[in-house]
Amino acid sequence: MTSDTAIDVTAGFAGEVLGPVPVNEAVSRVLAYCTFKSSGWAVYDLAGISARAAGLMNEVTAWSLLFVNALNGRVDVKEVAEFDRTRRRAFADLIGRISSDRDLHSMSEGEVDDVIQVCRFGFNGAWAPKITKLAALYRPQAVPVLDGYVGMAFGYRRDDLSLRVNRFGLSREERIAAIVRAMAAYLRDHQPIVARLRAELAETVPELAAADPETGNRPLISDLRLLDMIIWTAMDDRLAARAGLPPKWLGMPIGNHIPYEAVAPEPIPPQGMG
Repeated sequence: MTSDTAIDVTAGFAGEVLGPVPVNEAVSRVLAYCTFKSSGWAVYDLAGISARAAGLMNEVTAWSLLFVNALNGRVDVKEVAEFDRTRRRAFADLIGRISSDRDLHSMSEGEVDDVIQVCRFGFNGAWAPKITKLAALYRPQAVPVLDGYVGMAFGYRRDDLSLRVNRFGLSREERIAAIVRAMAAYLRDHQPIVARLRAELAETVPELAAADPETGNRPLISDLRLLDMIIWTAMDDRLAARAGLPPKWLGMPIGNHIPYEAVAPEPIPPQGMG
């Protein structure tokens, strides 16, 4: 399978990695994900666009960690309480070091190191699988969502991005760094295949269109988030196959387009002025 017919971001990793994902399968899965009402597409990706446009992601609040639940983060009250002012300030400082207009694959080594530091941040009950879901709302073009499925795709165990165990001679911190750098390198070296993916996907989901060179507008969904979707849905299907179940995403009927406007905020006028 050649590099122009498959996405192979896990090449070079040890263990039972995801391996190459054919482009046609990637397109099928992403379209299913982005038209499935109960996926994270509307409530996380599209709602995140609105939140950033409204300035809600310009600050870190006592409730910010709850946003993770929009992508099945399973944050509980104890973890929200543990996300205290000291931790919120530390998280905000790390996020603040990452430019809001720089893509992971166009960053210098030092800038990628800053992304890795965000991904390594956390506390008991809220390590990379939860913290990166939060950080990716603030910097979607730079911070990948490193949940258990993504870790498994790169040959690790489901909780290896949370636990301080040694795997393939790497610590948790080193595993996180390896995945982030692999994603950056893949996107940097395979922009033609990303452009092909976007062109096919945008016919059904226009929010996945590429940047507009005439206006200079950035894409609504980053290349990195698109890669996240491909890895996650492909891994979800692999786990289903292992359990003797049919794939969830590959072959799923494509639903109706869920537009950005579907989750746009509705202003509430002051009482008596509506």
